[in-house]
Amino acid sequence: MIVIFDRQHYGKPARNDMGAGYDLDSDGNIENQEREVNLTPLYYQPAREQLRRLGHDVYVFDSGWYSQRHHKANALAKANPSRRVAYLACHVNAGLGDYAVCIYDERSRGGKDLANVMSAAIFDHNIDGIGRSLVRGASETNSWRRGFSTIKGIYAGPKNISGICFEPYFIDREEHGWLGSREGGQAIADALVDGLVRWGQGV
Repeated sequence: MIVIFDRQHYGKPARNDMGAGYDLDSDGNIENQEREVNLTPLYYQPAREQLRRLGHDVYVFDSGWYSQRHHKANALAKANPSRRVAYLACHVNAGLGDYAVCIYDERSRGGKDLANVMSAAIFDHNIDGIGRSLVRGASETNSWRRGFSTIKGIYAGPKNISGICFEPYFIDREEHGWLGSREGGQAIADALVDGLVRWGQGV
């Protein structure tokens, strides 16, 4: 299996896009470590190391327009036609929700399968504060269109690649505050690895 973690928002040409931010330590300031782009590595980095120890190939994308990253992911999948490739657009959410959500391109059967497996893994790990684990199909026109923009180029790739937008918690919800720590990141990473291994095995 090949896994691609895309550190989204970060690395856009000529833009300092930090994603969502929230004053997690209540000191009156939003520091860099309280920005979305610096919170996603807390879960994808330990997941990357665990997956590598299990023998999987893992890549982190962190530069270029999303369309360029999608093209690069599709090219990697095309060069490895016998292997399953998972592409995860890494985010955290904002808006006080109590859920995790895995968003897939509604045109993609593979994306839906990946989203279902990953959402089930989050639910099964019973992560403190995450009350629900949702799966949502996205398009250019429905209410999940922002999530769609993070993965829409993956559909043009070969059949062995599937992509989701992964938003495991809400940065501005009090019960989710601990998830922006190394301990919280590890809890999410454990669920990520579990789900990805299940998916890679076709479970």
